Amino acid sequence: MKNTSFLSECGKLLSFAKPYWRQMAIAIGCMVLYTAANGIQISLIKPVIDKLVSGELTTATTTALPAIDIDPQTDLKKNTRSPLSEFKKNTLNKFSFIGKLRERMTRSFTSIGIVIAILAPVIFFTSYFQQYYRNFVRWAVVVNIRNKVCDHLLPQPLSFFENRKSGDLLSRLTNDVAVTQAGLKVLFDEVLFLPMQLICGLVLAFYFSWKLSLFSLIIFPVVFIPAVLIGKKIKRHGKGSLRHLSELTDAFREIFAGIRIVKSFRMEDEERREIHFIGERFLRRTLKMVKAKSLNSSTNEFIYAVGLAAMVILGGYVVMSHQITPGELGGFITAIGFMVITSVKKIAKSYTGLQESLAGANRVFELFNIESNIKDSPDAVTLEKIEEGIFFNNVSFSYEGKKEHVLKNICLNIQKGEVIAIVGESGAGKSTLVNLISRFYDPTEGSIAIDGIDLRRIKRESLLSHMALVTQQTFLFNRSLYENILYGRRDATMEEIQHAAKAANIHEFILSLPETYDTIVGEMGVKLSGGQRQRIAIARAILKNASILLLDEATSSLDYESEKLVQDALNNLIAGKTTIIVAHRLSTIQHCDRIIVMKQGQIVETGSHASLIHDDGEYKRVYQLHSNALHT
Repeated sequence: MKNTSFLSECGKLLSFAKPYWRQMAIAIGCMVLYTAANGIQISLIKPVIDKLVSGELTTATTTALPAIDIDPQTDLKKNTRSPLSEFKKNTLNKFSFIGKLRERMTRSFTSIGIVIAILAPVIFFTSYFQQYYRNFVRWAVVVNIRNKVCDHLLPQPLSFFENRKSGDLLSRLTNDVAVTQAGLKVLFDEVLFLPMQLICGLVLAFYFSWKLSLFSLIIFPVVFIPAVLIGKKIKRHGKGSLRHLSELTDAFREIFAGIRIVKSFRMEDEERREIHFIGERFLRRTLKMVKAKSLNSSTNEFIYAVGLAAMVILGGYVVMSHQITPGELGGFITAIGFMVITSVKKIAKSYTGLQESLAGANRVFELFNIESNIKDSPDAVTLEKIEEGIFFNNVSFSYEGKKEHVLKNICLNIQKGEVIAIVGESGAGKSTLVNLISRFYDPTEGSIAIDGIDLRRIKRESLLSHMALVTQQTFLFNRSLYENILYGRRDATMEEIQHAAKAANIHEFILSLPETYDTIVGEMGVKLSGGQRQRIAIARAILKNASILLLDEATSSLDYESEKLVQDALNNLIAGKTTIIVAHRLSTIQHCDRIIVMKQGQIVETGSHASLIHDDGEYKRVYQLHSNALHT
């Protein structure tokens, strides 16, 4: 069962190479030619050694022309013909042209040298192309895996990212894919190439001596058994090592993201100790894997040395007993030592290396097994335009894994073009309600509809094209101001971008910068003030020109001067749009068409500012608290 799992994991990894099958075919073809050319070169060892032993060297140095062909095999093995020798003789008799070709190729050192020279460019070109295309496919697959992970993760719902550490996701996309890449190298290099070299070496070994070849086959299981046993440990420790590396990545991410807090509270030593602690756990688990790999490698080296020694001793015996020629022994030892045993040793090492890589590949593949719970229904429709508005019908909602409802039986109608404000104490469910409109989550109970169509029956891409979101925590990419505003609509012209910036009260500031719209804002917009970042976000929303605006406490963290500029920009943004404002500062919402007051996940009051103040309810209480805070 575990072997099947191993093969299926390798198959899953290789499946990413399907788009590049042509390149793989070229690589495999070149591998075959390269291996065959090397095999022919090794086969020429036999006539070279035999001619040296029989005195051919003397003859070759005294004549310019090829010497008389001497077959030392006839002298040494007149009465010791093996079944394989008879088979080779009969085969050569049937295909006489092969025998003649072999005779011409090996009748002198000159002819042998010419053959080797002819093979040299074949080896050069086949070696080059098989290496190039193997590496082409390997790197293309790595990029393909990262792309597919990205394609799979980005459509995941907001809850997916909220419930996972971003450092863990980053580690899987970097560290785990890097380990997977090493596995791809094993698959596309060793697994494809070494079996060819092994088969070629065995063919040559049996050609030289079938008896010695049968004996050498004993080495195979001796090498592979420890590799299989140790490989399981390597995979287990490798997965644990990657898990600790993920924790280390996440810890560094948190420290760098919150470096101001770390320094302001003088927590450098504490964070350093935490990093050291995680690093030591990572080191301990990694050393266990290194120990297993070292044991496997050392075992292979021992078996290789003992096996080669046995081949030399046994080979010397059969040569002395005139069962094979010195040339056949030299060719056999070369084929076994440099092709067969080397290939077996590398294959065993590759198996353990592949187990380590599969630990990383499995962590990457785990991401593909995660299915999004926010999907378009099979009968989803495109929302062309909004004619009526947004309607909440007995909507309740609770976050994944929690029984308590954040929203309870919400019934709310928001008419097209209406500007409403949602107010309430912290934790009342204001932002959650906005997230449901964007369909970042689906209601646990009830439904939300636009123009009578349930959001779950509207294509998400179509739904979000009608919405623009501006939040308190404005996010800007570490790109130019131009690119950050362009995020609102990718096909916008420079003139449209400048128009949006003017409406957001940020154009003049941008022109005052040395690089104007090409200015890089820094990570998270760190080079800009809070008000400037907010106005860039508003310019982005203005450029999108969406029919529904969602403003989630867009001015709550600003000073009053910045708030004035941002509020003017928001007024330009709101004009003619259906707008939902989540407000903390009640002074900014008094002119809204309607104010929705929430408490503990429920709507407790609805009305205009004047009517709610007159009713002497929850809104008046919150408003008075807010007013008192401003005057103290």
